[in-house]
Formats: sequence, C-alpha cells, structure tokens
Amino acid sequence: MKIQDPPGEHLHPIINLYTQGFLQQALSESSQMLERFPNSIILYNIAGASNSGLMQFDDAIESYKQVLKIKPDYAEAYYNMGVALKSKGNPEAAIDSYKQALKIKPNYAEAHNNMGNALTDKDDLEGAIDSYKQALKIKPNYAEAYYNMGVALTNKDDLEGAIDSYKQALKIKPNYVKAHNNMGVALTNKDDLEGAIDSYKQALKIKPNYAEAYYNMGNALKNKGNPEAAIDSYKQALKIKPDYAEAYYNMGVALTNKDDLEGAIDSYKQALKIKPDYIGVYSNTCEAYEKSNKLAELSEVISRAKAELKEFTDDLLLYEALYYFRSNNYEHSEKLISLVNIDQLNLIRRPKFLQLKAKLHHYQKNYKSAFNSFAEMNHSVINSSDYKGNEAQVFFDELLNRSQQLKNIVETPYSQSLTELSIDTPTFLIGFPRSGTTLLDTILRTHSKIDVIEEKDMLSKAQLHLGNKLSIVDIENLTNVELANAKEIYFKEMEKFVSTKSGGCVIDKLPLNIIDVPIIHKLFPTAKFILVLRHPLDSILSCWMQLFRLNPAMSNMVELDRIVDFYGEAMTILELSEKRYSLNVHRIRYEDLVLDMKSEVSNLLRFIELDWENELENYQETAMRRGIISTPSYSQVIEPLYKTASYRWEKYRKSLEKYFVKIEKWTTKFGYEL
Repeated sequence: MKIQDPPGEHLHPIINLYTQGFLQQALSESSQMLERFPNSIILYNIAGASNSGLMQFDDAIESYKQVLKIKPDYAEAYYNMGVALKSKGNPEAAIDSYKQALKIKPNYAEAHNNMGNALTDKDDLEGAIDSYKQALKIKPNYAEAYYNMGVALTNKDDLEGAIDSYKQALKIKPNYVKAHNNMGVALTNKDDLEGAIDSYKQALKIKPNYAEAYYNMGNALKNKGNPEAAIDSYKQALKIKPDYAEAYYNMGVALTNKDDLEGAIDSYKQALKIKPDYIGVYSNTCEAYEKSNKLAELSEVISRAKAELKEFTDDLLLYEALYYFRSNNYEHSEKLISLVNIDQLNLIRRPKFLQLKAKLHHYQKNYKSAFNSFAEMNHSVINSSDYKGNEAQVFFDELLNRSQQLKNIVETPYSQSLTELSIDTPTFLIGFPRSGTTLLDTILRTHSKIDVIEEKDMLSKAQLHLGNKLSIVDIENLTNVELANAKEIYFKEMEKFVSTKSGGCVIDKLPLNIIDVPIIHKLFPTAKFILVLRHPLDSILSCWMQLFRLNPAMSNMVELDRIVDFYGEAMTILELSEKRYSLNVHRIRYEDLVLDMKSEVSNLLRFIELDWENELENYQETAMRRGIISTPSYSQVIEPLYKTASYRWEKYRKSLEKYFVKIEKWTTKFGYEL
C-alpha cells in the first residue's frame, strides 16, 4: 500500500496543534484530513497520539493498526500501540506489541524499556530487569531505564540495587525529580530515614509543588518518630493536592502517634470524603474511637463500613467484637471474634485480637485458656519488628546496674542541704505500671487545684541535659549550677502542659519514675511522692495482660519472668532510695482506694495540703472529657469503681506459684498475702 501524506502546508498546522496540547482539535483536523489522504502514516500517528493523550486508548490502538496496514514493518507503530495497550491496562498485549517492534528493530532501546514497564505491571520483575539491561546496553545514558529498573528492584525488595539504579539515573540527569523521590522511598524502606528526607528535599528544590514528595517525606518523618514535622509535610502535600486521601490517612496516623485522637479522627473523615471505600481508614477510625471511649461513634463507623465496603474485613470484625465486649455483651462479642481469621488481620492488630480472646476466656472463668491466649498475645508482640527495635535487654541491664550501685553505696554517708520548698516543686505520682496510677490520676485531676501531667518528658529532657548515663555517685555530686540548668529545662517543658489551674499542686505522673527517684530527689530535695501500690502479683500479671505502646522500658513487659525481676529491681531502687534520701512518701493501695475512695483520697489530699471537694465523686466525667488517656487503662477509668480487679492473680495461682519466692519480700512489706 502506497504511503500518501498531505503536503506540508496542510500538515504543519495539525502538528502544531498537537505539540501545543490542543489534542481534541488536532484529532479533529487529522480525522478530516484522513478523508482526503487515507494512506497517511503521519495523520494516523497524530490521531493515535492525540487519542492516547485524551485517554481514548481503543481509538488510539485502531489508529496504529491502520498505520501497520499501510506499513507492516513500522516498528514505531508497534511501539506506540504497546504504550496505548499498557495504558489501557493490558500489559500482556503491550508486551506482544513491543516484541513485534523489536523483531523489526532489535536495537530499539525505548521498546526494551517500555517492555520492562509492562513486565513490571505483570509482576515479572526478573523479566523487567532484563529488559532494562537490554535498553542500557544499547543506550548507556538512558536515565529513564535506570529509573525504571530502580522501581522494579524496589518492588523486588532489592533496595541496595534500587538505590544504585536511581543514583545512575541522577548522574545522567541530576534534576530527575522522580528519581530523587523514588530514591527517598527506597531509603525509607531501608530505614535510612535521614537519607530519605534529604532525597525528598532535593526533589522539592527542583519541583516545589511536588505533592508526592511532601507526602513521602511525611511518611519518613513519621517513621523517624517526629509526628509534628510529619503532619506539617502532609499539610503541604494537601495544599498542593487537596484530594490526596492517602495524605489525610497518614496524617491521621501521625496525629494518633501524637495522642491527638480528635485530630486523627478529623483527618480520617476527610480521607473518607474523598475515598469512601478506603478500607484502612475505617479500621484506624475504629481504633481512634475505641481509644477515645466513644463507643456510639465506633458503632456508627462500623455500620458505615458495612454499607460502603464490598468486603467487611477481619480488622473491622475485630473492632465490632471489641465494641460488643466494651458494651458488656460478651456472648455476641465471642460469636464475632470466632469469625475472625487471625491470618487475615493486619500484623499490628493480631495482638489485640489475642488479647480480646483472652479477656473473653477470663470473663467465662476459663482461666487456663485465658492464660494461654495472653501468652500467645505476648509471643506475637515479641515477634514484631517494633519489639525488636526497642532494646529491652539494654534497658533492663541499666536497671540492674542502677540497683546494684545503690546497694554498693547505701551504707556510705550522704547529706543533702535541703532548700526551702518552692511553690513550683511538683509532686511525683509513681508506682509499678498497672498499680492504679491512672485511676488515681483521673480522680485527682478532677480537683480544682490539681494539675496532673500524664507521662510527659520533663524529667527525661532534664536528664538528657545532665547526661543520661550518670551513675548514682555522679548524680549525688551534681553541682548547683548543673541542677539549676536541668530544672530550668524541666519547668520549660512542664509549661507546655500546665492548665489554667492555679494556687494548688502540679503532679508529675509517670509510674516508672519510681526507678529515677535518685535524680528526682537531687533536683527537688523537698519533693513529695505519691506511691500507688497494688498486690505485686496483680501488678505483674496485669502488665503481662496489657498491650503497652512499646519503648525500651515497656518492651520488658511481655515475659512474666522478666516482669517479676523488673518489679523486684524497681522496688529495690525505691526502698534503698527511701533509706538513703529520707523521701517524703505517701502510700496508697489500689485495693483500699476502690473500697473507700473518699477516705483514701482525703488522706492523700491532706498530704499535699489540699481539701476534699465533692466534685471528686464524679471523676468518671473527667475521664470522659479527657479524650485521650495515654495508658492501657483508658477503657477502665470511665467505669464505676469495681473490685473485680483486686486479687485477680488468685485466678491464675497455679501459673504464678513459681514466682512466690521472689515476690514474698514485697507482699510482706506492703501488707499483702500469698
């Protein structure tokens, strides 16, 4: 068939329309001109390219077929048809088209490259990488082929190879913005978060309105433990791309990490406005409502998920079971939990599933099965990447060392010239975790003249300034200047959390400050301590039954043997510190608190020189208003005082008997029995 293209004066205006982006006009003009020149390859190519640009891929493919009728050995037509077929979502047919192009033109680097892209779409990553290598043999400075090979290697989890490919692409094309961005993704996956953030910054220097780079930088910052900076990055992405559902979703995760559940819920709502069938958002919204004790809203989200989603996932089924458990409908909760397939759950929710199973066994008085399920839960945590990154053993070794240091010097002379009690001196609420500190915290914060600051970084930041690895002797020898600077840091951090209450008492509540009593005493020699006690085996068992947010300290709460030893060392540090520093300590037992709250709290208030207020009886309202309670007790402190948690350990006596020898000293000291 003879090729017949129109003369230049007719062709050039159509080409100009196409190159300037007026695709519909170029298509219309080329179609009209084809009536006069039906054997024009150029016109069919313009029509095909315009249709592809307009995402009319079937029409584009027909245009390229017409080209091949006119010129069967036209490699570029097969290539262009492959591009259209891949864009249409038919990678198999695209690969066939690229193969035809390569039969005609074996050194067609672009066809090798695009065949690699189609093979990547088919998850044939080895084949894709071979195609990119073929392209690079023909065209060694082909930056796009290096970039695409980086994508395939990332998908293959060969992160080192991917990073090398992106580096090669950037040597050839330094301003290759997508290569900077994707190298950041590979570095993020490799946990080189600093390197990743640098790559995203490079991408944004080149393209300041690159929403994806801001989004990816937010993910890296979130993984780095900087939720505030991550949130700022997501906000930048959303300024550029307001319908970026994934940015809203991940901003919600960052806000959750920051304990801003209300903000997280708002972000999730925005994501669902854009993408009503976004499965992960429903699960995370359920989590946020459950942690906020908003059970009615949790139920509404579950109902909406059932209406919007084609498939009600196992994660959502777990939250529905949890809703009924929290509503005291244990029978229906058990029915739902039996339908959950643990292998279909998100990895981070598997421990929660096992915990709920264990709690249901407990309420059925099937204590052996409950114990086994709690053991499974903790085994699941131990196998998680989150646990492995927290160096539990390092923390425990430091605890042992601190205890031993106190034992070594407890008989040596020590004197501290006490300063006058300052109105700024906080009171420290301490105790072994799961001893009832959150319940007492919630009652006390109801008082009009008490500010409770819950588990914030005042002391750790002051310690960081002094040097975190200070020995007990080093602490005791700190100079007045060093102490004054550290106290300034403590109070500066405290100012972020103190409310408008005045003329009363600020309470620094962090149970494990029990192991930092020597530095607290050195900083605040006249400080008062509120020590919350509970039967040692109840505290130990309850720690083992909880899902704590993991950090180096709380990663020690997943094995009973370790928790027992941790308890003993923590109480030894307190005992030796009381003896050495003559601490001003008020003890309050959880079991007595739930039996006679008014009497116990009145005694405590006298200790901190405040009077009883009748509003303290309504502490549950305070709990409901708090929004986020940063401890595993969030679901318990909104309930009326109950005695069923007292002496729970007796239900598990057989499993705990082997620890009696180690614990007997502390049960005797604190007035409990075994």
